[in-house]
Amino acid sequence: MELRWLESFVVVAEELHFARASDRLHLAPSALSAQIRALESHLGVRLVDRGRRTRPALTSAGRLFLEEARLTLAQAARAEAVGRRAGRGELGHAQIAYVASAAFSGVLTDVLTRCAAPGTELTVQVRELETPAQLEALAGGDIDVGFLRFRPEYPPEVTATCLLTEQVVLALPAGAPLAAYDAVPAAQLRDECFVAPHFDEEYGCRDQILEVAEQGGFSPRCAPPVRDFIAALTMVGGGLGVALVPDSLRRVQIPGVAFRPLADVAPTTRLVGAYRTGEASPAVRAVIRRLREAAAATATA
Repeated sequence: MELRWLESFVVVAEELHFARASDRLHLAPSALSAQIRALESHLGVRLVDRGRRTRPALTSAGRLFLEEARLTLAQAARAEAVGRRAGRGELGHAQIAYVASAAFSGVLTDVLTRCAAPGTELTVQVRELETPAQLEALAGGDIDVGFLRFRPEYPPEVTATCLLTEQVVLALPAGAPLAAYDAVPAAQLRDECFVAPHFDEEYGCRDQILEVAEQGGFSPRCAPPVRDFIAALTMVGGGLGVALVPDSLRRVQIPGVAFRPLADVAPTTRLVGAYRTGEASPAVRAVIRRLREAAAATATA
């Protein structure tokens, strides 16, 4: 049974006039009659009485069938709309992971807001995950988009877009003598213990500490690594060291922590959005488009 047969039948039932129904459907009357006959033949029942001297009328079977035909056409239209919207990335599901510090950058919330724009019904699930685990999850298909810290190289199946470049600042105990500085010279950190996240990486926080130490002319002393920047700030607030953190971490209100720029060295850190190269899912591609839009907005701000 073809949908065009149902559409033709419904129009005939509404008009009860083959000529007018033909005009509405942009069909020749003979073609319309052929479709109605094909439908009746398929069902094995007469749906329309075609009087020679009277207007066509629905049979009892035709009246019963009309309601179901309308429901079927409406459902087919809904299915087509869903399919088209899914193809445009307006419907669907995506898994996003982020490093803890990304939550304070504003970029992650910007992308999520764009995904929730009117007319879009993307279901996005978000979870925290450190950088190396995100790259493994992307390759394994466990997540679709990652917000992570920059690294010089990525797996061949992963593409990364820079979302935000920000200054690295010093987090230090609020009551420490160094807090009296408006900007802290690197040499004044000679006797400090550096607290940093550690993700089995050979770069990132470690490189920033070495850059500051080289400028200050000393070998850095480091505390055992912690899970993330929030843990590092907690240790700083407890007076157990200092930390080099992205400037956006100033938004974190942890008691006993002060933030100061560095006076004579300016390390930076980059937040990137990572996703599979050649992503096939329209929904995920829609999230990636919004990620790129957010990156462009940040670049021009």
